[in-house]
Amino acid sequence: MGDQMEWTVGELASSAGVTVRTLHHYDRIGLLVPDDRSSGGHRRYAANAVERLYRIVALRGLGFGLAEIAAMLDADRGQLIETVRRQLQAVDAEVEARKRLRDRLACRLGRLERDESLSAAELIETMEEISMSIKIDRVYTRAGDDGETELADGTWIAKTDSQLEAGDIEELSAHIGVAAASGELPQDHAAWLAEVQNDLFDIGAELARSAQALDNSLPRVNSAYVDSLEVWCDEANRELSPLESFVLPGGTALAAQLHVCRTVCRRVERRVLARGAVNPEIGRYLNRLSDLLFILARSAGGDTERLWEPGKRTREEPG
Repeated sequence: MGDQMEWTVGELASSAGVTVRTLHHYDRIGLLVPDDRSSGGHRRYAANAVERLYRIVALRGLGFGLAEIAAMLDADRGQLIETVRRQLQAVDAEVEARKRLRDRLACRLGRLERDESLSAAELIETMEEISMSIKIDRVYTRAGDDGETELADGTWIAKTDSQLEAGDIEELSAHIGVAAASGELPQDHAAWLAEVQNDLFDIGAELARSAQALDNSLPRVNSAYVDSLEVWCDEANRELSPLESFVLPGGTALAAQLHVCRTVCRRVERRVLARGAVNPEIGRYLNRLSDLLFILARSAGGDTERLWEPGKRTREEPG
Protein backbone atom coordinates (compact mmCIF):
# COMPACT_ATOMS: atom_id res chain seq x y z
CA MET A 1 0.00 0.00 0.00
CA GLY A 2 3.08 2.24 0.25
CA ASP A 3 2.51 5.87 1.21
CA GLN A 4 -1.13 5.85 0.17
CA MET A 5 -3.17 8.16 2.43
CA GLU A 6 -6.51 6.40 2.17
CA TRP A 7 -7.71 2.96 1.17
CA THR A 8 -11.03 1.75 -0.13
CA VAL A 9 -12.74 -1.12 1.65
CA GLY A 10 -11.76 -3.46 -1.17
CA GLU A 11 -8.11 -2.43 -1.09
CA LEU A 12 -7.90 -2.79 2.68
CA ALA A 13 -9.67 -6.16 2.67
CA SER A 14 -7.37 -7.50 -0.04
CA SER A 15 -4.23 -6.33 1.72
CA ALA A 16 -5.31 -7.70 5.11
CA GLY A 17 -6.47 -11.07 3.79
CA VAL A 18 -10.07 -10.62 4.95
CA THR A 19 -13.31 -10.17 3.03
CA VAL A 20 -15.13 -6.94 2.32
CA ARG A 21 -18.10 -8.40 4.17
CA THR A 22 -15.92 -8.86 7.25
CA LEU A 23 -14.94 -5.17 7.19
CA HIS A 24 -18.59 -4.22 6.78
CA HIS A 25 -19.35 -6.31 9.87
CA TYR A 26 -16.56 -4.67 11.84
CA ASP A 27 -17.99 -1.28 10.88
CA ARG A 28 -21.50 -2.35 11.88
CA ILE A 29 -20.41 -3.40 15.38
CA GLY A 30 -18.10 -0.41 15.82
CA LEU A 31 -14.89 -2.45 15.88
CA LEU A 32 -13.32 -0.76 12.84
CA VAL A 33 -15.10 2.37 11.66
CA PRO A 34 -13.96 4.00 8.39
CA ASP A 35 -12.29 7.39 8.74
CA ASP A 36 -14.23 8.91 5.88
CA ARG A 37 -16.65 8.21 3.06
CA SER A 38 -16.55 9.22 -0.57
CA SER A 39 -19.22 11.43 -2.16
CA GLY A 40 -20.90 8.19 -3.20
CA GLY A 41 -20.93 6.87 0.36
CA HIS A 42 -18.07 4.39 -0.07
CA ARG A 43 -15.86 3.67 2.95
CA ARG A 44 -12.38 5.16 3.14
CA TYR A 45 -9.71 4.12 5.64
CA ALA A 46 -6.64 6.05 6.82
CA ALA A 47 -3.38 4.84 8.37
CA ASN A 48 -4.78 4.60 11.92
CA ALA A 49 -7.45 2.18 10.65
CA VAL A 50 -4.74 0.04 9.06
CA GLU A 51 -2.94 -0.19 12.43
CA ARG A 52 -6.19 -1.04 14.23
CA LEU A 53 -7.09 -3.70 11.67
CA TYR A 54 -3.64 -5.24 12.05
CA ARG A 55 -4.23 -5.57 15.78
CA ILE A 56 -7.70 -7.06 15.22
CA VAL A 57 -6.36 -9.66 12.78
CA ALA A 58 -3.47 -10.49 15.11
CA LEU A 59 -5.71 -10.91 18.17
CA ARG A 60 -8.18 -13.01 16.17
CA GLY A 61 -5.30 -15.25 15.22
CA LEU A 62 -4.46 -15.64 18.90
CA GLY A 63 -7.99 -16.92 19.58
CA PHE A 64 -9.70 -13.86 21.06
CA GLY A 65 -13.35 -13.14 20.36
CA LEU A 66 -14.53 -9.86 18.86
CA ALA A 67 -16.01 -8.60 22.14
CA GLU A 68 -12.71 -9.24 23.93
CA ILE A 69 -10.77 -7.57 21.13
CA ALA A 70 -12.99 -4.48 21.26
CA ALA A 71 -12.43 -4.18 25.01
CA MET A 72 -8.68 -4.60 24.64
CA LEU A 73 -8.39 -2.05 21.83
CA ASP A 74 -10.63 0.52 23.47
CA ALA A 75 -8.94 0.17 26.86
CA ASP A 76 -5.53 1.06 25.48
CA ARG A 77 -5.16 2.07 21.87
CA GLY A 78 -1.38 2.46 22.14
CA GLN A 79 -0.38 -1.13 22.81
CA LEU A 80 0.52 -2.14 19.26
CA ILE A 81 3.94 -3.27 20.53
CA GLU A 82 2.37 -5.71 22.98
CA THR A 83 0.03 -7.07 20.30
CA VAL A 84 2.92 -7.68 17.90
CA ARG A 85 4.98 -9.23 20.70
CA ARG A 86 2.22 -11.71 21.57
CA GLN A 87 1.73 -12.59 17.91
CA LEU A 88 5.48 -13.09 17.50
CA GLN A 89 5.50 -15.48 20.46
CA ALA A 90 2.69 -17.49 18.90
CA VAL A 91 4.48 -17.60 15.54
CA ASP A 92 7.74 -18.64 17.24
CA ALA A 93 5.95 -21.52 18.94
CA GLU A 94 4.45 -22.62 15.64
CA VAL A 95 7.80 -22.33 13.84
CA GLU A 96 9.43 -24.48 16.51
CA ALA A 97 6.73 -27.11 16.16
CA ARG A 98 7.09 -27.06 12.38
CA LYS A 99 10.86 -27.37 12.69
CA ARG A 100 10.49 -30.48 14.86
CA LEU A 101 8.08 -31.92 12.31
CA ARG A 102 10.45 -31.10 9.43
CA ASP A 103 13.38 -32.78 11.19
CA ARG A 104 11.30 -35.85 11.91
CA LEU A 105 10.05 -36.11 8.32
CA ALA A 106 13.56 -35.59 6.93
CA CYS A 107 14.81 -38.42 9.12
CA ARG A 108 11.99 -40.72 8.03
CA LEU A 109 12.59 -39.87 4.36
CA GLY A 110 16.31 -40.57 4.66
CA ARG A 111 15.65 -44.00 6.12
CA LEU A 112 13.09 -44.83 3.43
CA GLU A 113 15.52 -43.77 0.69
CA ARG A 114 18.05 -46.16 2.24
CA ASP A 115 15.44 -48.91 1.95
CA GLU A 116 14.99 -49.08 5.71
CA SER A 117 11.51 -49.89 6.99
CA LEU A 118 9.59 -47.76 9.48
CA SER A 119 7.83 -49.31 12.45
CA ALA A 120 4.14 -48.75 13.13
CA ALA A 121 5.10 -46.87 16.29
CA GLU A 122 7.25 -44.45 14.28
CA LEU A 123 4.47 -43.85 11.77
CA ILE A 124 1.98 -43.17 14.56
CA GLU A 125 4.46 -40.83 16.23
CA THR A 126 4.84 -38.91 12.99
CA MET A 127 1.09 -38.72 12.45
CA GLU A 128 0.66 -37.36 15.96
CA GLU A 129 3.26 -34.69 15.22
CA ILE A 130 1.39 -33.72 12.04
CA SER A 131 -1.98 -33.66 13.80
CA MET A 132 -0.63 -31.17 16.32
CA SER A 133 -0.87 -28.55 13.58
CA ILE A 134 -4.67 -28.77 13.84
CA LYS A 135 -5.48 -27.37 17.26
CA ILE A 136 -8.52 -25.87 18.92
CA ASP A 137 -7.20 -24.14 22.04
CA ARG A 138 -10.35 -22.44 23.21
CA VAL A 139 -13.90 -23.81 23.16
CA TYR A 140 -15.61 -20.48 23.82
CA THR A 141 -14.64 -17.34 21.92
CA ARG A 142 -17.73 -15.16 22.52
CA ALA A 143 -17.36 -14.14 18.86
CA GLY A 144 -20.95 -15.14 18.08
CA ASP A 145 -22.60 -13.35 20.98
CA ASP A 146 -24.00 -10.68 18.66
CA GLY A 147 -26.00 -13.16 16.56
CA GLU A 148 -23.51 -13.54 13.74
CA THR A 149 -20.93 -16.20 12.97
CA GLU A 150 -17.76 -16.37 10.92
CA LEU A 151 -17.33 -18.69 7.97
CA ALA A 152 -14.01 -20.41 7.37
CA ASP A 153 -12.97 -17.77 4.84
CA GLY A 154 -13.53 -14.91 7.30
CA THR A 155 -16.96 -13.88 6.00
CA TRP A 156 -19.47 -12.92 8.72
CA ILE A 157 -23.13 -13.84 8.29
CA ALA A 158 -26.21 -13.92 10.50
CA LYS A 159 -26.74 -17.17 12.40
CA THR A 160 -30.20 -17.27 10.80
CA ASP A 161 -28.74 -17.12 7.27
CA SER A 162 -30.01 -19.96 5.08
CA GLN A 163 -26.41 -20.88 4.28
CA LEU A 164 -26.05 -22.14 7.85
CA GLU A 165 -28.97 -24.55 7.57
CA ALA A 166 -26.45 -26.97 6.12
CA GLY A 167 -24.93 -26.82 9.60
CA ASP A 168 -27.44 -29.53 10.48
CA ILE A 169 -24.66 -31.78 9.27
CA GLU A 170 -23.19 -31.41 12.76
CA GLU A 171 -26.46 -32.70 14.21
CA LEU A 172 -26.27 -35.67 11.87
CA SER A 173 -22.75 -36.49 13.04
CA ALA A 174 -23.89 -36.27 16.67
CA HIS A 175 -26.76 -38.71 16.05
CA ILE A 176 -24.36 -41.09 14.34
CA GLY A 177 -22.12 -40.76 17.38
CA VAL A 178 -24.99 -41.92 19.61
CA ALA A 179 -25.44 -45.02 17.45
CA ALA A 180 -21.72 -45.75 17.45
CA ALA A 181 -21.52 -45.32 21.24
CA SER A 182 -24.10 -48.05 21.81
CA GLY A 183 -21.40 -50.71 21.52
CA GLU A 184 -23.87 -52.93 19.65
CA LEU A 185 -22.68 -52.30 16.12
CA PRO A 186 -20.67 -54.99 14.33
CA GLN A 187 -17.01 -53.99 14.13
CA ASP A 188 -17.08 -53.25 10.40
CA HIS A 189 -20.27 -51.17 10.68
CA ALA A 190 -18.73 -49.15 13.52
CA ALA A 191 -15.62 -48.54 11.43
CA TRP A 192 -17.75 -47.33 8.52
CA LEU A 193 -19.61 -44.84 10.71
CA ALA A 194 -16.33 -43.55 12.12
CA GLU A 195 -15.22 -42.85 8.54
CA VAL A 196 -18.57 -41.20 7.83
CA GLN A 197 -18.19 -38.83 10.78
CA ASN A 198 -14.80 -37.75 9.44
CA ASP A 199 -16.30 -37.31 5.97
CA LEU A 200 -19.02 -35.11 7.44
CA PHE A 201 -16.36 -32.81 8.88
CA ASP A 202 -14.82 -32.60 5.40
CA ILE A 203 -18.23 -31.68 4.00
CA GLY A 204 -18.78 -29.15 6.76
CA ALA A 205 -15.38 -27.61 6.05
CA GLU A 206 -16.29 -27.21 2.40
CA LEU A 207 -19.71 -25.77 3.16
CA ALA A 208 -18.20 -23.33 5.67
CA ARG A 209 -16.98 -21.09 2.88
CA SER A 210 -18.75 -18.26 1.17
CA ALA A 211 -19.79 -18.87 -2.42
CA GLN A 212 -16.83 -16.81 -3.63
CA ALA A 213 -14.36 -19.11 -1.87
CA LEU A 214 -15.83 -22.48 -2.81
CA ASP A 215 -13.62 -23.03 -5.84
CA ASN A 216 -10.46 -22.83 -3.73
CA SER A 217 -11.69 -24.56 -0.58
CA LEU A 218 -10.10 -27.69 0.84
CA PRO A 219 -10.86 -30.46 1.42
CA ARG A 220 -13.03 -31.00 -1.66
CA VAL A 221 -15.46 -33.88 -1.54
CA ASN A 222 -15.10 -36.05 -4.63
CA SER A 223 -16.51 -39.23 -6.14
CA ALA A 224 -14.21 -41.43 -4.03
CA TYR A 225 -16.25 -40.48 -0.97
CA VAL A 226 -19.43 -41.72 -2.67
CA ASP A 227 -17.75 -44.86 -4.00
CA SER A 228 -16.88 -45.97 -0.46
CA LEU A 229 -20.49 -45.63 0.63
CA GLU A 230 -21.68 -47.71 -2.30
CA VAL A 231 -19.23 -50.49 -1.49
CA TRP A 232 -20.43 -50.54 2.13
CA CYS A 233 -24.08 -50.49 1.05
CA ASP A 234 -23.57 -53.50 -1.20
CA GLU A 235 -21.63 -55.39 1.46
CA ALA A 236 -24.18 -54.83 4.23
CA ASN A 237 -27.21 -55.38 2.02
CA ARG A 238 -26.06 -58.85 0.94
CA GLU A 239 -26.90 -60.17 4.41
CA LEU A 240 -30.49 -58.86 4.38
CA SER A 241 -33.67 -60.41 2.99
CA PRO A 242 -35.50 -58.53 0.22
CA LEU A 243 -38.01 -55.96 1.41
CA GLU A 244 -41.72 -56.52 0.82
CA SER A 245 -42.93 -53.23 2.34
CA PHE A 246 -41.71 -50.07 4.02
CA VAL A 247 -39.89 -50.48 7.33
CA LEU A 248 -41.35 -48.97 10.49
CA PRO A 249 -38.55 -47.40 12.59
CA GLY A 250 -37.97 -49.32 15.80
CA GLY A 251 -37.42 -52.95 16.65
CA THR A 252 -34.30 -52.27 18.72
CA ALA A 253 -32.96 -49.08 20.25
CA LEU A 254 -30.00 -49.15 17.87
CA ALA A 255 -32.20 -49.67 14.82
CA ALA A 256 -34.43 -46.78 15.90
CA GLN A 257 -31.39 -44.51 16.39
CA LEU A 258 -30.05 -45.37 12.96
CA HIS A 259 -33.44 -44.47 11.48
CA VAL A 260 -33.16 -41.12 13.27
CA CYS A 261 -29.76 -40.70 11.61
CA ARG A 262 -31.31 -41.54 8.24
CA THR A 263 -34.12 -38.99 8.56
CA VAL A 264 -31.75 -36.25 9.74
CA CYS A 265 -29.49 -37.09 6.79
CA ARG A 266 -32.44 -36.61 4.43
CA ARG A 267 -33.12 -33.20 5.98
CA VAL A 268 -29.49 -32.20 5.62
CA GLU A 269 -29.53 -33.28 1.99
CA ARG A 270 -32.63 -31.17 1.26
CA ARG A 271 -31.16 -28.08 2.88
CA VAL A 272 -27.80 -28.46 1.18
CA LEU A 273 -29.47 -28.80 -2.21
CA ALA A 274 -31.74 -25.82 -1.47
CA ARG A 275 -28.66 -23.70 -0.82
CA GLY A 276 -27.54 -24.04 -4.44
CA ALA A 277 -24.05 -23.49 -5.87
CA VAL A 278 -22.78 -26.52 -3.95
CA ASN A 279 -20.35 -29.20 -5.05
CA PRO A 280 -22.70 -31.85 -6.56
CA GLU A 281 -20.67 -34.66 -4.98
CA ILE A 282 -21.91 -33.49 -1.56
CA GLY A 283 -25.52 -34.08 -2.59
CA ARG A 284 -24.63 -37.49 -3.98
CA TYR A 285 -22.76 -38.37 -0.79
CA LEU A 286 -25.67 -37.44 1.48
CA ASN A 287 -28.13 -39.34 -0.71
CA ARG A 288 -25.99 -42.46 -0.59
CA LEU A 289 -25.35 -42.03 3.13
CA SER A 290 -29.07 -42.13 3.85
CA ASP A 291 -29.18 -45.44 1.95
CA LEU A 292 -26.34 -46.83 4.06
CA LEU A 293 -28.02 -45.73 7.29
CA PHE A 294 -31.25 -47.41 6.21
CA ILE A 295 -29.42 -50.65 5.48
CA LEU A 296 -27.57 -50.54 8.80
CA ALA A 297 -30.86 -49.86 10.59
CA ARG A 298 -32.36 -52.95 8.97
CA SER A 299 -29.35 -54.98 10.00
CA ALA A 300 -29.63 -53.72 13.59
CA GLY A 301 -33.34 -54.53 13.67
CA GLY A 302 -32.80 -58.21 12.83
CA ASP A 303 -35.80 -60.41 13.61
CA THR A 304 -37.56 -57.49 15.32
CA GLU A 305 -38.00 -55.57 12.04
CA ARG A 306 -41.58 -54.41 11.53
CA LEU A 307 -43.08 -53.59 8.14
CA TRP A 308 -45.82 -51.21 7.15
CA GLU A 309 -49.17 -52.94 6.61
CA PRO A 310 -51.34 -50.59 4.52
CA GLY A 311 -54.86 -50.24 5.91
CA LYS A 312 -54.16 -52.50 8.88
CA ARG A 313 -56.48 -50.55 11.25
CA THR A 314 -59.35 -50.74 8.77
CA ARG A 315 -58.98 -54.49 8.42
CA GLU A 316 -58.90 -54.97 12.18
CA GLU A 317 -62.08 -52.98 12.89
CA PRO A 318 -65.15 -55.17 13.61
CA GLY A 319 -67.52 -55.62 10.72
